[in-house]
This record gives sequence, structure tokens and C-alpha cells, in this order.
Amino acid sequence: MNITDFFTLEDFKMSIPFTALGARVCYNAGDLQSLLNDPRVVDKQTRAEFLSKLGNYKHFSVFAHSFAYKKVGELNALKIAATYFKSHYNPEYPDVVGVSLRHYLEDLLKKDPNQYIKAFEKIAEFDIPIQPLGQKENVSLIGLLKEYDGYAVFFIDNVSRTLTHQLVRHTALNFSQRSQRYVREEENYVITPPSILENQETLTLQSIEKLKDVFDEMLNIIKTSQTNPSQTVKDSIQVLEERVNKVKLKKHLKASDIAKIHDEMSQLIYDLLVHHYKIKREDARFFLPNGRRTTIVVSGTLYWIKDFILKRTEPHAQWEIRSIANQMKELLQEQGVL
Repeated sequence: MNITDFFTLEDFKMSIPFTALGARVCYNAGDLQSLLNDPRVVDKQTRAEFLSKLGNYKHFSVFAHSFAYKKVGELNALKIAATYFKSHYNPEYPDVVGVSLRHYLEDLLKKDPNQYIKAFEKIAEFDIPIQPLGQKENVSLIGLLKEYDGYAVFFIDNVSRTLTHQLVRHTALNFSQRSQRYVREEENYVITPPSILENQETLTLQSIEKLKDVFDEMLNIIKTSQTNPSQTVKDSIQVLEERVNKVKLKKHLKASDIAKIHDEMSQLIYDLLVHHYKIKREDARFFLPNGRRTTIVVSGTLYWIKDFILKRTEPHAQWEIRSIANQMKELLQEQGVL
């Protein structure tokens, strides 16, 4: 039994753009507005070519942001739910099952590779614009199915990788996150917890000014290590230089000052590895702070989204993920589904 026996590509057409947006998040450092203007998201032919490329790479996870429910018969619904990861079955609708485009395409590839390739050509015919349904601080609701147990797609920005490491523990949900392999980090920064920003305790380091000499020397090594640099490399080094020149080192340091120094030193080490030692970015990223800002698309059935909200709005949840969960809760309440 295969999903392709019951579902067609047309069943997913309303939510295919969410897959494109989720995929672009991995390669784009911009905010939601820049993504909504990205040709790979909004231009139907460019979007189809982009998704086809991901399909050729067997990069199936991004296709999980597209979801559909269908009546397939009670026995078939049970079999599909028991077989496919993250499919959705509710005994209240015994003949209905919900599945993602991911599993449809995986089945199609096994069944007929030629039809699999043609599926991406057909995706170009679906040109459903993304119209965000609401925004609360860091979170935007960009898609919502209300039938049966529903499906929601969220865009989350200006959060730390510490948060997303907590978020992805909710394994029933689907995630596409900004990549540190493919997105440059020079213009990125650390999310600083309120407890650090609000802390007024200071310490005194008499030799702190010497650290500026270390910063400048490392920057000079990076600048002189390039022969015939590309414009991309020139841009990266220029942004890095601007960062270093903005660093103000004072003898009396608050917790937030220490955090800032750590972020800037980490960036220098990252660029030194990339530009001087010729280390790939995917390996240099090991030395970036865990608190670096990131962007992530999160999707899932309303059943599992509500489970996440229930667990992460509790007082014991850490401040950042609790804030995100409350924003998601408010957005769903506005849509009358929570």
C-alpha cells in the first residue's frame, strides 16, 4: 500500500508554497518579507525549478510543510497511519488520514521515477500566494488548514539556536532552519538573555585594552590572507572589519559586555578559520556561539502544535521558548482554533 494509491499531487497544491518558503529559510538570511519576495518562493516557474533541485538531492524533509487530509476508508487510514512517519489519524474521523507531501513524493519516486521528475513540472502550475494570517513579535502564522485536526505553518525569526535545539525535541513537528553551512555569519549576532542584559554587576580587567590589539591583529591576518578574493569574500571581510571597529573595550565590564566580547571573538575565529586556514564554513561554524540568531519554519498538525504550546507555556520553560509558545498560542486563538 502506497500513499500514491490514494493521494494525488493536486491534494497538496494549496500548501506547496509553504514547502518552498521552508526550503528557502535554509539558504536565506533575510526576514519574512524578503522571503515573500524571493522568486524561489513567489514565482511559480522558479519555485518549481528550486523544488525540483531539492527533489534531485532527495532533500525530502522540506516537503513535510505541505500537508493534506483525505478520506481513504477506515482500514486504509489505519494502515497508512501505522506505516508512515508523522502521518495523522484520529478515531473521531475513522476513514480520514493526513499525510505530508514528503511521503507522497518518496512513494512516487519508488513507484515511478519518471513521474517523480514530472511532478516538479506540475508544481509550476500551482500558484497559490502565501498570505500570512498574523504576526506576534517573533512569530508569524503563514499557513493554516482547519479541516479535521488541522495543520499550521509558522515562521519564527530573531531567536537563538539554543531555542531551536529545545524546539526540535518536539519530534512530531517539522522544521526547516537557517543553515550555517550555506548562509554567511558575518552579519549575524547573539541573542542575549534578559538576565544578562539586566545584570548591573561589573568586574574590572586592567589588561582589557590589550585584547583590542589581538582583535586588530587577527583582522589584519584575515585581510591579507586573500589573493584575488571574490566580491563575496570582500563583502564578508568588510562586514567583519566594521564589526571589529565597533568593539568598545572598557575596564569595567558588565555581563552583557563579556557576552559581546565573546560573540565578536568567536566571529573573528570563524573568519580566521575560513579565510586564512581555508576551512569550510560547515566546519568553522563549530566555533560560533550557541546563542546566535537563527530563523526557522515550524509546521505540524494542530494536535501536536497544541501539545507543544501546553508544555512550553508552563512557568518552568525557559524564557525564550515560553515566549514563542505564547505567541503561537495567541495567533491560533485569533484564528479560532485554540
